[in-house]
Parts: sequence; structure tokens; C-alpha cells
Amino acid sequence: MNSKQKYRRIEKQLDWINIGANFIGALLTMFYFVNVQFDYQQSMRGSLWLNFVLMVLITVGLLALGGHFSEKRLGPMRAWYLQKGPDDVPPQEIQQLALNLPITMLVTALSMWLLAGISFGLISMFASFPPELDWSAFIWSFLGIGVIAGPITAVIVYFANESVWSAVLPDFFPEGSLIETPAFRMTVRRRMLILFVMVLMPLLLLAALSYNQAIEMAHASEPLSMLPRLLRLEIFLVGIGLVEAVVLSSTLGASLVRPLEALGKRMDAVQQGDLQTEMAVTSNDEIGHLIAGFNTMVAGLRQEEVIRRLFSLYVTPEVAQHAIEHGAELGGQMTEATVLFSDIRGFTSLSERMQPASLLALLNRYFDRMSDVIVDHSGFVNKFGGDSLLAVFGTPLNPVEDHPCQAIQAAQEMLTALERFNQEQEKLGEPRICIGIGIATGPVVAGNVGSTERLEYTVIGDTVNLASRLEEMTKDLDPSILISESTADLLADRLTLTPIDQIDIRGKQVPVLVYAPST
Repeated sequence: MNSKQKYRRIEKQLDWINIGANFIGALLTMFYFVNVQFDYQQSMRGSLWLNFVLMVLITVGLLALGGHFSEKRLGPMRAWYLQKGPDDVPPQEIQQLALNLPITMLVTALSMWLLAGISFGLISMFASFPPELDWSAFIWSFLGIGVIAGPITAVIVYFANESVWSAVLPDFFPEGSLIETPAFRMTVRRRMLILFVMVLMPLLLLAALSYNQAIEMAHASEPLSMLPRLLRLEIFLVGIGLVEAVVLSSTLGASLVRPLEALGKRMDAVQQGDLQTEMAVTSNDEIGHLIAGFNTMVAGLRQEEVIRRLFSLYVTPEVAQHAIEHGAELGGQMTEATVLFSDIRGFTSLSERMQPASLLALLNRYFDRMSDVIVDHSGFVNKFGGDSLLAVFGTPLNPVEDHPCQAIQAAQEMLTALERFNQEQEKLGEPRICIGIGIATGPVVAGNVGSTERLEYTVIGDTVNLASRLEEMTKDLDPSILISESTADLLADRLTLTPIDQIDIRGKQVPVLVYAPST
């Protein structure tokens, strides 16, 4: 169903609402005259058919007048909507007409019923037989039509129109400016005031009409004969109360409850992680403001999620999460961790033989495979350095009890993943690569290093330097993985490692015993 078909369907629903509401008002009027204005009927016997014809003519005339007024007032809005293009934005005057449609219909309906009350009241004054100026007949007729049936009809018209019209109202505000558009606002306070008046009205009528009946009974020669009339009056007022209860619960109450229930469901969806949910703003009252605020909040959460995702691409997820939750301050803390350092051998000659774009694509594919392996073993990649990779296991951001074992297992799986990577390289006609890995365990300082303008979470200390030196030694020794003695000592009962030799390492005053995983 396109927008124009939807609009015409809504128009038909509004027409039926107005017909139904006026029919309810007509029924109330009929019951009022039958059960309350019984004396008025008795006085009209001589001209009943003439008065009936006059009332029908007046009713038809007022309905036509109300329809003409509504069409003249709302016609420009309808014409714009049915002629608009997909990207057209209505002028503010059209938007105001759309926002004010329910109140326009209410004012029209109430005005027509007030005119009906005045017209029928005048007929009541002069239509008695024999003719007689009777102001009490005018007052009671106007009371039944203009004060009882009219407001009830108008309230039904307003809230039923508002409920149906809300389906098409957002189409007039493609840029989301509904809340900012100046128009009548049916605030929650005003809704509660309407509820108060509608509940109070039958009580006041009951008090006034009962008092009037009591006075008549006090002066009547046979008071008991008037009890049936009093009973009819009470039944009529109870009926009004029931009608109002149904009307208010299905229109006014629903106008408050439905959007709040829908908002609650959307909030639950957001709590479950669904940040694509939004609600159409269909009113400019407090609930509309609340829904608009909810949409703004969800949009902000989506933006924050984008920032978080982008942030996590430039730093590790652990660093990003820590910075978001605790902020970023200079400084660090001493901890024992295992450092893994890897590097591509012969990278300089490789870069000379490959085009920069192809080389970058190769590095991205390689780092993607290696990073997955490290993350699977509870480590995090702290830094990419051209062709090198620094990973850490057991820092405050990723505490792991068996971090030496996890680091060695990650190194072994990196070699396995590298073999699969090289097989793919051969199929693509691209060169194979070799890597060396150094692993060392010991004290490091983990924290933020840099300045107040730019920070980097890293680990520093002799343990990091040792892992880097061990990686360099893989170029001269056969094993692709070299492990420090401090790491091996922590794994004596868990993994079988093979001692390689006492090796002089740059920066160390005494030779260092290094190990390799047993094959």
C-alpha cells in the first residue's frame, strides 16, 4: 500500500469515526429527551411532526456546515499530501494543519453541537401548544444537547481521530521536526483535566436534576407518581457514566498507555543490544517529547557503538574497553606477564620485490590470521610494527593464570596457521613468508605511555627486550620459536621443552639459557 492509498484509507476511518461519534451523541440526546425532558414532549403534542421535521433539517444543515468547515480548513493539507513527491517536505503551514487536525475536528464537532443546542432550545421555547415563551425549556434542551451530548461527542471525536491520524502524521515530518513545530499541544495535564471534567459532569448533573426533581415532588399532589421519572433520570445518568467510562478508557486512556507500552518494549530491545530500533513520534505532548528523546538516545548509542568499534580497530578491544570504563591516564603498574614477539624474516627484500598495495594486502591477511590465534589463547596484540607483532599474555587487561603456557601454545599454532597461509600464497602466485618468535616471562610495566595529547597502552621492561632479542636469534638458530629460561622454569611440569644452549644476548652481561618447544 503506497502513501496515497494509506491516506485515503485513514480519511475513510476518520469519516466513520465522526459519523459514529455523532450517532452516539444523537442517542444520548434521544435518551435525554425521553427520560429527562418528558414534560417537554407532552407539551409538543400539537406540533410534534412539525418540530421533528425542523430538528431533522437543523441536524442535516449543521452536519453539512461542519463538513464544509472541516474541508475548507483541512483541504490544503489533503491536496498537498495527495500531490507530494517522495522527497517533498511540506511547508510549516501544512505541518501545523496536520498537527492540529484532531483539535480542529473537536472544535468543529463541539461548535456544531452547541449550535444544535441553541437551535433545539429555541424550538423548545416556541414550539409548545399553545405557543408559550418558556425559558426553562430552552435551558433544559440546551443542557441535554450542548452540555451533555456535545462534549461527549467532541471528546470521542478528538481522541479517536488522534489515534487513527497518528499512523499518517509522521509522513508530514520527514525531517523529524514534529516536536518543534508550533501547534496546539494536548498535554498530559490537559488530558487529565478532560478526564476530571468528564467524570465530574454526570455527578453535577445528577445533583442538579435530582434537586429539581425533589422540588417538583415536594409540590406535587401525588409525589409517588413521580418516582418512575426519577428512576429514569438516574438510569440515564448512570448510562452517561458508563458511556464515558468506555469512551475514556478506549480513547483518552489508550492515548497515554499505548505509546508508553510501546516505548517500554523498545527500551527492552535496546537493553538487549538492538540499537536499530526507533519509534515514530506521533504527538507533540510530553509523550512525544519522551519518544523523541528516546530516539535521540538510541542514535547517540549507535554513534557511540560506531566510535567504540572504530576505536577497537586502532587499539585492542581490551584497551578500548578499559579506556571507556576507566578513562585514560598516564602511568602504569608492575606485573608479571609473558611477552611474545614475532617478526617476518627477509621482509626488506620482500618489500623490494612487491608492489606497495600487494605488500600491504599480504601484511593485512597475515596479521589477521596471527591475531586470531593470539586472541584464542587469551592474549592481546599490543602493537604492530611494520612486519613485527608484539603480543602480551597476563597483563591487568587480560589476566591469565597460565600465561606462559598460553603464549607457547599460541606460538605453535601461529606456525601452523602460517603454513596454511603460505599454501594460499602459493595458489595466488605470491611468495611464502617465514617468521621467528621469541617468548619471555618476567616483570613488565603495563600502562599508558605518551602525553596528555596522545596515549598508547603498552608494556615496557627488560622482559620485552628479551623477547625481541630471542626473536632475532631465530635467524641464526634452527628453531623458529625461542623461549627464555624464566618461561621454561614456570612450565617444568606442564610442557616438554628442549634446552638449546647458553647464548650471549645483546644487553645481557651473562649468557642466557634458551629453550624451544619439543617436536
